[in-house]
Amino acid sequence: MRRVAGALRIVAAAFLVALGVAAIIGVADRDSWPAAQLDTVAVLSTTERTPVLAWAVRLVTERPRVEETRVGRQPSVLFRPGGRGPWPAIVFVNGATRLGRHHPKVQRLARGLARAGFLVVVPDLPGLREGEITPATTEAAARVVEATADLPKALAGHVSLYGVSVGASLALLVAERPALAPRVTIVAGEAPWTDMKKVIRLATTGRYGGEPYATDPYASLAIARSLAAGLPRGAGRSRLLRQLDEVPDDDPAPLAGLRAHPYRGGVRAVVELLLNRDPARFEALYARLPERVRAAVAALSPLRHADRLRSPVALASAPHDKYFPPAESRALARVTPHLEVTVTATSTTRSRNPRSATCGTSSASTSSSSASSTGRDARDGCGRSSRGTGS
Repeated sequence: MRRVAGALRIVAAAFLVALGVAAIIGVADRDSWPAAQLDTVAVLSTTERTPVLAWAVRLVTERPRVEETRVGRQPSVLFRPGGRGPWPAIVFVNGATRLGRHHPKVQRLARGLARAGFLVVVPDLPGLREGEITPATTEAAARVVEATADLPKALAGHVSLYGVSVGASLALLVAERPALAPRVTIVAGEAPWTDMKKVIRLATTGRYGGEPYATDPYASLAIARSLAAGLPRGAGRSRLLRQLDEVPDDDPAPLAGLRAHPYRGGVRAVVELLLNRDPARFEALYARLPERVRAAVAALSPLRHADRLRSPVALASAPHDKYFPPAESRALARVTPHLEVTVTATSTTRSRNPRSATCGTSSASTSSSSASSTGRDARDGCGRSSRGTGS
């Protein structure tokens, strides 16, 4: 039974990877859909470890060349296809995983994309490994995307973006930048947040859109670390960051040891917000945050400047994602009628472990003209912990 369950999880994971991969490949090679389908097979077979198919694909595709380097000043792994190029370029942004660009699932997906003929860059962005997401993380991501598009072997100076969870949020934020938007071919990803303030409310009060919504405990820890990292530098900020960094990523009650009384000023305001569980108090507590922190929250919300997006967007989310509700993705579709934005529901959620890259089987699709989706909530997706690839 365990082998059967494991096989089913691999099939489920493959379907979700296929959604993003097929979207990217389909846009990059619009004139040859059969070729795009074969490319998707190459990616999935080498990513999900299907032994016979992977063996066959390796026989007919060239082994990628893998290089540790810096792209846009960030430590990165560069995956080059066989041949001379140029090739369509992809920047893959993983979620909050301690292993960063070296996570095995990230490496396998990148190698699969390279076998399919893509030039792939997987960067480590500041704060991403620790779950400390700030505007500096976005700035670094933008530098990587620009530098990737400028690579001599990047086809036509363009780049596609693929992100997992918060990595998908960062991909959307980069694609909204006026200087980069014309160079982005497509944005694809899994379960991003698009309104960080709503996600903070969810992580602290357990409510989303006025309704109860259960999330993994890691969500509150990542939000706490991100808010703390956004504070002005000082002794209080450093103390709070140290306290949060000492909490294990898989702690079932990560903020249980947090107290407001040792802190003062803006740091105390952040802690009081994090400790609040009453939805009626959220707005007043949020208003007490330092302006710098509230500005960072706005800057990290793709909904704010969604009108700047110029490329197609393909997102996938479980009916009850354990971190960011699918309504976050659907909200982006509603505010971008000028774009092709596809939100696909999947029939599996991620497991309780914080941070996986791929989970779910496709069950329904919605475009920008529809805000509903369907699918079973079978809670057996792949894990997202320090062993996983993305929150």
